[in-house]
Amino acid sequence: MLKEIDVKYAMREIDIKGFFPTLRDGDTGIGYTLEETWGIVENNVGEPDLIYKGIPVELKAQRTSATSRVTLMTKTPHWDPLGPKEIMEKFGYKDKNGRQALKITLYLDSFNKKGFKLEFNHDRLNIVHRTGGILAYFDVQELMGKLHEKLYENLLLVLADNKRINGKEYFHYKNALLLTHLSEDAFRKLFKEGLIVWEFRMHIKENGSVRDHGPGFRLSRLHIKKLFDNSQQIYP
Repeated sequence: MLKEIDVKYAMREIDIKGFFPTLRDGDTGIGYTLEETWGIVENNVGEPDLIYKGIPVELKAQRTSATSRVTLMTKTPHWDPLGPKEIMEKFGYKDKNGRQALKITLYLDSFNKKGFKLEFNHDRLNIVHRTGGILAYFDVQELMGKLHEKLYENLLLVLADNKRINGKEYFHYKNALLLTHLSEDAFRKLFKEGLIVWEFRMHIKENGSVRDHGPGFRLSRLHIKKLFDNSQQIYP
C-alpha cells in the first residue's frame, strides 16, 4: 500500500534540518536519500511512489545546480527498412578504436553533421538521413507509453542544493513542485523547440555483432516540468 505524505509538512521538516548525507553514492543518491528519509520503499518502474492529497505520484529529486541533459527513457526504434548494422556500415564512421560506429545526437527537422535528423509524421517519429531517406522509426504511442512508465502521470519534483565534505555528498531539500497530466502535445512541442533529442550510441564489434549502448531520449533537467500540463508549487 502506498504511503500518504503531507508533502508541504514533510518538506518543511527536512528543510529545517538542513543538509543530509547521501545514503548512496552516485547520481541516484539524491532520490534514494529522500525516499529513505520519508520512509518510501523503492518500487518498480511505472508505479507511483506515494499519495499526496489523494493523488498517486512518482517522486523525482534533482540537484538545483544540475543543467545537463538527463535520459527520459531508452527506446530502440523499429529498424525498418534498415537494421542498425546496415545503417552504421552505410552512414557510419571509424571511431577512435577503429570500429565502424555511430555516436550522434539527433534533433527534430535539422540535419546534424553526419546527415541525420528526426521528423514527425503523424503517429510516427522517423529517423531520416539526408541522402538515405527514412531509415527507421518510432511509434509515438509506444514512446508515450514508455514515458508514462518512467515518469508516471503525475510527478512530484523535489529540488535540493548539494555540497561535498571530505568527498561525501550532502543534500538540502528546499523546493517541491507537483506536476500533473503528462502531455503528448508537450512532448512534441519540446522536440520542436530542440529541447528533447535522441542519442544514437552504437558500434560494430570485431565479431561483427552490434554493440548497443542504449539509445536514449534526453532532455535538460531544467525543462522536465514542461512535459506536464500543470505545475503547482508545493513548497516553499
